[in-house]
Amino acid sequence: MALGDRGRIGDGYIQTEDVNLVPIMNLFVVLIPFLLMSAAFFHISVINASVPALQKEKNDLAKSEVAVTMMVRMKPEAYTITASSDTLPRIELDKLRNEIPRTGEDKGLKGLNDHMLACKQRYPKSETMLLVPDASIQYQDVIATMDSGRWTELEQEGAKVRYDLFPNVVISGML
Repeated sequence: MALGDRGRIGDGYIQTEDVNLVPIMNLFVVLIPFLLMSAAFFHISVINASVPALQKEKNDLAKSEVAVTMMVRMKPEAYTITASSDTLPRIELDKLRNEIPRTGEDKGLKGLNDHMLACKQRYPKSETMLLVPDASIQYQDVIATMDSGRWTELEQEGAKVRYDLFPNVVISGML
């Protein structure tokens, strides 16, 4: 076979057959509606939360104001609230300690919200709340507690205004 005869076999040209795409098209006709139908059942929600991180070295940046980290321990019968800080003495932190019973229609959320507001007004630079739910606490109660600690509505000049309390919520567990 010489160079000029490329594409020839003997006296005739090489004939190619078309690829049969019918089986592939049938597959897509079935697969695409199935994927669209199953995708409609997935609803993804995001909860703004973080996990605790271990830190070996201290941050040497000077802080202008004192901030506290509020810890809310969720038990079936009550919220136990404590505070921690690198700069405040134990006596000042004990003033922020409180136990709020989880009773009534709102399960103590109003009392929790009021206490967190008082702590935020005392230490306005504070932004972190550590939430430690008991294993028996239901999911919707954890979410309601997170929301109660994150913000509140205050009335200013006749209008309700959203006021952030502790927007950074860290969920932890007890061993």
